[in-house]
Amino acid sequence: MPAAALVAVLALALPVNALADSGVDVSNWQGCVNAPRAQSARSAGTSFAIVKASEGTGFTDGSADCTMTGLAQAGIRRAVYHFARPEYGNSPEAEADYFISQTRGYVGQGVLPVLDWEPGGGQKGNVAWAKRWLDRVAAAWGVKPLIYMSASTISMGDWTPVAQADYGLWVAGYPNGYAGDRLRNPGTPPYPLGPWPFAAAWQYSSSGSVPGIGDRIDVDWFYGDAVTWAKYANAPLPTAPAVTPSRPVPAPVQSTPKGDASIIASAVIRGEYGNDPQRHALLGSRYSEIMAVVNRRLSGTSVTGSSYYTVRSGDYLSKIWPSTWPTVAALNGLRPPYVIYVGQRLRTSGSTATASAVTSSGTYRIQSGDTLGKLATRWGASVSYLARINHITNINRIYAGQTLRH
Repeated sequence: MPAAALVAVLALALPVNALADSGVDVSNWQGCVNAPRAQSARSAGTSFAIVKASEGTGFTDGSADCTMTGLAQAGIRRAVYHFARPEYGNSPEAEADYFISQTRGYVGQGVLPVLDWEPGGGQKGNVAWAKRWLDRVAAAWGVKPLIYMSASTISMGDWTPVAQADYGLWVAGYPNGYAGDRLRNPGTPPYPLGPWPFAAAWQYSSSGSVPGIGDRIDVDWFYGDAVTWAKYANAPLPTAPAVTPSRPVPAPVQSTPKGDASIIASAVIRGEYGNDPQRHALLGSRYSEIMAVVNRRLSGTSVTGSSYYTVRSGDYLSKIWPSTWPTVAALNGLRPPYVIYVGQRLRTSGSTATASAVTSSGTYRIQSGDTLGKLATRWGASVSYLARINHITNINRIYAGQTLRH
């Protein structure tokens, strides 16, 4: 039976979260997670780690092998991921072959391959590209890779061919915004996951504090144990599998989100809190407060003489403004290929000369003297997170006038 299909059977037969583990995903931003660091993380509850291996057709993460060795020595289960770059014009076969060439030594070692799907250039709905990559890696590894994407990306394409081909979903979404977090049981993802019946894993925060790894770390919840992981990885089963609890372990009650209302409102607009009544339950006592911000944004409220529009799923400039989109692009400092994001707030009127440096609650226009480190400190984010969501490969190279998401 295919691994993901088998886990689906387990998911139906076992209580929710009866078998589940905490973990992290790391890259060169965290440096080499050697054995002592990995052991500290293991002692703090880290059962697995997903490590960046490659990107595009020419970048290899310099810390990957060192980290993978440290994790193995500490007894932490491992996965390796490839950051896709279809917007560079690369074919999925070329990128798959590059990933395979850089990870060949991990094949047959109980390591899971993963496709990190966060492309720019309007490529997020390019399901065919992703599936061709997955198919090629599956054939070489003898293991079905997982695919990582944000909850909002799921709605940008018809992922049925990927789900039906038994490639499991690792979903990302942060109901608690970017407030500090930790390794914990977050329950089940509060987002529509279709066409997948369930998520294999959930990255529930990018702001976790994990001993041995650091702060502002991506933290994850895997819906399974060592036995489940081995089945995904097509590896021998552990000799001493975990014992299933004799009684159901209830999913925790989702606490009311903390943090800035504007940041949480952006997450609501991106779809990370689902629809009512689910959204009402997740926002709790802050529902009215947050929805007031959401409704104000979506109504295009005028601010100091300028009107604004909040980008929704499926939008692109010429669709919203067929004849005036170049003006809107100029007002917001957009350049080819004119990529816009769900939840982004765009100015639709006013003078380009008086445009504010802050173009929305979630975007910022870089000023002379800015560095990624300074901006990360200002926004309470990590440099690695900002680089990741803005597809920056050289953190020391940003320029005045460039627009950043945060």
